[in-house]
Amino acid sequence: MITGILSEVGRHVSSRWFRSVLLPGLLLVLVAAAGFHLGHAHALDTGRLTAWLDGLARRWRATPALAVVDIALVLLAAGTAGTVAGVLGRALERLWLAPLEWGAARRRRRALRAAERADAGVVEAYLPRRHTWMSDRVRLVETRIRAQYWFDAAAAWPRVWLLVADEVRQPVQAARTGFAEAVTLAGWGCLYLVTGVWWWPGLIAGGCVLLAGRRRSRAALEEFSTLIEAVLDIHHRDLAAALGVVVGEAGVTEGEGRRIDDILRKGAG
Repeated sequence: MITGILSEVGRHVSSRWFRSVLLPGLLLVLVAAAGFHLGHAHALDTGRLTAWLDGLARRWRATPALAVVDIALVLLAAGTAGTVAGVLGRALERLWLAPLEWGAARRRRRALRAAERADAGVVEAYLPRRHTWMSDRVRLVETRIRAQYWFDAAAAWPRVWLLVADEVRQPVQAARTGFAEAVTLAGWGCLYLVTGVWWWPGLIAGGCVLLAGRRRSRAALEEFSTLIEAVLDIHHRDLAAALGVVVGEAGVTEGEGRRIDDILRKGAG
């Protein structure tokens, strides 16, 4: 029974690794190799590319051992590229979500002009204060929860996560996975940009993949942040009850919220 379970888990892990790491890595390695052979001067010369592939195939037929070595090296390079793409993606995630303020003033002015054109009211706390939209979106969750319930969302979230059922967790986990995959796509874009050093179409491909990854990251983070806020909205009473704080029918008052916050912070707030 245990062997069967391990085999099933291994199959899913291998399948996911094959889809998300090896296949895109193989594509990158093939593009990099073809681009290196073509160079800038013959970047779109399909005849030159075909001749190179034909020559490679003849060498492989003549020396099968060479084919085995080449394929092994390609697979190794593809796996390494997948790992590097993940590392670059996580680096971009940290950059995009970092609580930095440079550039925030420009985004703030743009938001104020948009509100003025739409004749809409402005909530000062909700105006941009971070260097990226994504960093501000994360901040907004914390700001809104603090404004509504008087406690810290970051401190409350791990406790609420322990209280909710699996059917509540699943969409949150799916959204987080979607965000991780999106930033990894942006990491692949960075690697394609590197191929532009010796093959100029790589710059175009890398730029498109990077922009697509950034766009997908924004959409995935919006979904993830919305779900986190929704879970806290719906289950904050469960948190209060678990902490021994009685919440009235009218909702969390300032005193009750500050009591929850004090418990979460162990009196260090």
